[in-house]
Amino acid sequence: MPTSEVEITMTGTGVGTAATGGIPPVGQAFDISSYPQDVPDGYEEDNPSFAGTILTADEEGNTQEMYCIDIRTSTYSGLGYESGTWGEANVPNVGYVNQVLNSYYPDQPGLPAEAADDSVRAAAVQAAIWFFSDGFVLQDTDPLRPLTQGIIDAVLAAGPLTEPPAPDVNIDPPVAAGPVDGATGPFTVTAGGDALLTVEAPEGFTLFADPEGTVPLAESVPSGTQVWVRNTAQTTDPAVITASAVVPVETGNVYLYVGNNPDVTEAQKLILAANAEIESNAQATAEFFVPGDLVVNKAFAGGGIGSQGAITLTVDCGPAGAFVFEIPAGTAAPVSNTVTDLPVGTVCAVTEEVTGSTVEVTVTPVLPEPVTIAEGENVLEVTNNVEFNPGSLVVAKTVTGSGAGLQDDIVLHVQCGDGLIDETFVIPVGTTAGTFTQLYEGIPAGVMCRVTEPTSGANEDVTVESTGTAEVTILPGQSQTLEVVNEYAPVPVTERLPRTGADGATVLGAVAGAAVLAGSLLVLGSTRRRHNS
Repeated sequence: MPTSEVEITMTGTGVGTAATGGIPPVGQAFDISSYPQDVPDGYEEDNPSFAGTILTADEEGNTQEMYCIDIRTSTYSGLGYESGTWGEANVPNVGYVNQVLNSYYPDQPGLPAEAADDSVRAAAVQAAIWFFSDGFVLQDTDPLRPLTQGIIDAVLAAGPLTEPPAPDVNIDPPVAAGPVDGATGPFTVTAGGDALLTVEAPEGFTLFADPEGTVPLAESVPSGTQVWVRNTAQTTDPAVITASAVVPVETGNVYLYVGNNPDVTEAQKLILAANAEIESNAQATAEFFVPGDLVVNKAFAGGGIGSQGAITLTVDCGPAGAFVFEIPAGTAAPVSNTVTDLPVGTVCAVTEEVTGSTVEVTVTPVLPEPVTIAEGENVLEVTNNVEFNPGSLVVAKTVTGSGAGLQDDIVLHVQCGDGLIDETFVIPVGTTAGTFTQLYEGIPAGVMCRVTEPTSGANEDVTVESTGTAEVTILPGQSQTLEVVNEYAPVPVTERLPRTGADGATVLGAVAGAAVLAGSLLVLGSTRRRHNS
């Protein structure tokens, strides 16, 4: 973590005067709902020799006025402070303190108006602040009491204020890491308004304005500048960099002792009494590590190479980051990507969220075990097995024409590949007009399928004319149809051969009966022989 940096130094006291009163014993809660008429029983005597403003200054010579929010602790000239948050200050009722600050001297000069001069105003305000922060109550004989009573009553009626924004000087990110032989960053330094920033690094480290570490950073830079840090000794020692700028700071910001004097372990917590210009700073840490590189190789295998879709490969290296590689659809040649400058000891695992599988192909990734980065080159091998998906065949026989239903059995012979499918598809005698289908699934892509019709159903009663597709090559992942249409036409009676043992009326009656039967029954038969290729 960054070390503390002095932003302002206590230089002395401002205007104020003595006060007499008491505070509750350490650890005892106190009530701020109303101001007691006198020091409550059981309170400890506390008679500050000075109640008023405290003066501070930054290195640029800007001066500020502060109040104390910690009556039990002292402060001294020369003690250094940095800005903090209300939470870090851990002071009770600080929202009410901020209401006091924003309503009275010196943020509001001349208030309270009843005071004889600024010394009295400052002392009365400080006494009111201590009531909220420490439970301090003035004696009923103290001349400050009427003024302090009026301040407290008004503030209780108005209510607390929220915490003001912190000084607008920042470094982002607070921590960045890079290889020992390179420049770490970028760190982006920002400051409010048009303030210029000064960025400093400790001895043994150099600041640059480019990622290669070749352009030295200027003495002062505008807000938004990116900074890189190089370790001149190329060790793994970290560096704390500091960005400073003079920016406006609002009333109510707290300042905490940084411990710059080894003889003083703690000092008063201070709060800014009025808006001021203060040289404020922010810090960040540059870390350095021994690096290794990770090479991610992607290879392809299988009969469907080059037919896959786009692939998304992710290499997750934990805190070092996740790296995403996109491989375009149709890639057939091996692909290699390199992630450089990973910290030694980093564990990287590869996943493949998008494999490239499509309707046509199934892609099965073969993923390696995670790799722990060592110095030098490390390799992850990923193989994608790409195989064509099987297709399917629909054989469709359409029976049509005015003679439909007068035909005999129709026999189709379905053949795919070298004995992969060798089946007959039978449409029984007398089947009326319609389309009849048979589905064959799981046929490997590229296989040739043929349909022949050894028996067309033609007889002495009907003729047939067949049209349609006789063969097709199966495409991966798709369903294809072979459709054969048989159009039947009745043979004129005068052209039919005479039937032995029946006269003409009997033959016509039989034909009519057959037509009625065919119209009322639909029977499909199929005899199958399947062979595995």
